[in-house]
Amino acid sequence: MSPVSEQKCPNCGGATRFDPARGKYVCDFCGTVFAIAPQKPADAGSQWEGFDFSKLTEQALHPDAADLPVCRCVSCGAEVITPPEQAALTCPYCGNNLVLTDRITGKLRPDGILPFRIQSQDLPAAVNRFYRDKKLLPKGFFSAATMGRVTGVYIPFWVFRGRIGGIIRFRATTSSSSRKGDYVYTTTKYYQLDREAGLAFEDIPVDASMKVDDKLMDSLEPFDMTQVQGFDTRYLAGFTADRFDQSPDDIASRAKVRMQNSITDITRANTGRGYSSVRYASSQLRSDLQVQYLLFPVYLFDIMHERKSYHFAVNGQTGKVVGKLPLSTETSIWYFLKRAGVVSGALILLSFARYMLGF
Repeated sequence: MSPVSEQKCPNCGGATRFDPARGKYVCDFCGTVFAIAPQKPADAGSQWEGFDFSKLTEQALHPDAADLPVCRCVSCGAEVITPPEQAALTCPYCGNNLVLTDRITGKLRPDGILPFRIQSQDLPAAVNRFYRDKKLLPKGFFSAATMGRVTGVYIPFWVFRGRIGGIIRFRATTSSSSRKGDYVYTTTKYYQLDREAGLAFEDIPVDASMKVDDKLMDSLEPFDMTQVQGFDTRYLAGFTADRFDQSPDDIASRAKVRMQNSITDITRANTGRGYSSVRYASSQLRSDLQVQYLLFPVYLFDIMHERKSYHFAVNGQTGKVVGKLPLSTETSIWYFLKRAGVVSGALILLSFARYMLGF
């Protein structure tokens, strides 16, 4: 594999960047546009079988692969994969400047990358659409809230696929009623149901960075896995990329829980016919998993309102916005009173609630 080199425009020598809207590499100085030839991502599991994750800084995934330039943030410890020509960077997590003199290298190349498709200038409109239907926001939030600096970062994910199967046990009941005179008699029968089930799964993403909120990343799904490309550092131009700090063994349990919940729900639905109630009791399930190391596109930013910061993330492929918004207690009380049809006396109740809550 050829060594990593600076990506300069062959026409004018200017710096180039990846343009999500066009899916191509562009030079803003002379306007030249370059296509990036699609590459096939590595097969799941093929690169990671027998890999010793306890020696991440010592053992090379690809002995013949060129080093990937990685920069370390001295403030929070984040390790960010950087384009070779990048002269200055800001940490996507803590906002501090990265110290380029603390540059390290790594051969743990991702198996693939899902390129950005949404441009950063499209984010304010996407955030406004996210706000639009939120009826319980504080008054004036739209006009007073400010959007902080937007960072486009490729988040590391372990993407699992495989099969799970075994025995799932349920407790079930049937009920029947009959009337004798003035009395109604109900007969309930109890059953133990053992069901053998098996199910195959593909493309279960689990974020591999301890610096991002797991629930926030889970909420960004789905990602279109058909658009995954083989890893190419040119996709990083104009963005940064985090390097994983959790191995597949550390987080495989999250993927297994999702698989177990899915197979249990499907089996319960098929088992419940003819019974009054069916509830899960226990299971003996075995799983066989393979894994890929992929980079997913995410925009990170904060919304400031009344001196408080609210963290947001946007799926860089679909534009889906997720984040925690402030809640107006006064608006919430009024809204639920109105929804409940309590109109008469609502102002009195609201005033009383404000007095009791101390606001």
